[in-house]
Amino acid sequence: MAKREHYKILITDTIPLLTGMVEQAKKKYPDLVSKVEWILVDKGDEQELIDKVPGVDILVGARNRMTRNVFEKADKLIFVQQCSAGYDNVDLKAAREKGIDVSNAGGAGVIPVAEHTIMLMLAIAKNLAKSDSTMKAGEWIFGECMGRVYELYNKMLGIVGLGKIGSQVARLAHGFNMKLQYFDPYREDASDLNLPINKVSLEELMKTSDFVTINALLTPETRGIIGRKELEMMKETAYLINTSRGAIVDEEALADILEAKKIRGAGIDVYGEHGDPPAPDSRLRKLDNIVLTPHIGGVTAEDIYRNFYETSLGNIMAVVRGEEPKYVVN
Repeated sequence: MAKREHYKILITDTIPLLTGMVEQAKKKYPDLVSKVEWILVDKGDEQELIDKVPGVDILVGARNRMTRNVFEKADKLIFVQQCSAGYDNVDLKAAREKGIDVSNAGGAGVIPVAEHTIMLMLAIAKNLAKSDSTMKAGEWIFGECMGRVYELYNKMLGIVGLGKIGSQVARLAHGFNMKLQYFDPYREDASDLNLPINKVSLEELMKTSDFVTINALLTPETRGIIGRKELEMMKETAYLINTSRGAIVDEEALADILEAKKIRGAGIDVYGEHGDPPAPDSRLRKLDNIVLTPHIGGVTAEDIYRNFYETSLGNIMAVVRGEEPKYVVN
């Protein structure tokens, strides 16, 4: 990548740990401080990014959307660093048309999201949420739970998307002696995992899995791929886990399925398009056979440091040095 004498870098989110990248850059790359001017946003909405992107060389983001309208106003932009594994908040097509490289954070989220997936599987199968809330309310639901909490041992786990995170889920699940199968049209062979796992069609996976976990990126191909038809295929004793993106699953259909007790339960960490919370009146909030968490699967202290201050910041500074960026996704 052609080297420039000076770089304006716009951080598009107000997340404190992301804006902390400015101080980390001064500590880790003192030789490059004079070459860089950091620009922060007040909100990071589309209009503010449109106003601030002219003259900017590098965009750094996490959750706020970088739209075609933003890229159309970018007159000097050469690189976008998305500080997460997912990048569905970035209009890749618009960036590509302008010759702008977009990178994600490589292995970001692999360890924490995989752990969170297993945690949700355990929490819903063991009736953790209700057991905790009733104990704190002075109740004792031992009789209600007896014979109605379940093991992961020897259950079939179906993984939708066997990328870096899905592969780590498989490794952890293997430690629980779960049986493994996956659906991923872009991965023919999983022999590199060195564990028993079979590739199956999405239909077979939905019909035969005791736990279905979604670990795919949100793309035009995966949007809505788990719809009413697929949910209706699941066993009545099965669970759905989603730590990927809400829009991969038809949330209204999932609410219907859960309300009708057509599956045993669900564990969900993601809603809507990207970092969106569920609507205040979402039926998912009212169900007793679902465990909900606020999109925290990938935000452990350890992974944030690796993601923001090692992988992403290192990639940005490589570009400042005139080197080619890693993890380019477009």
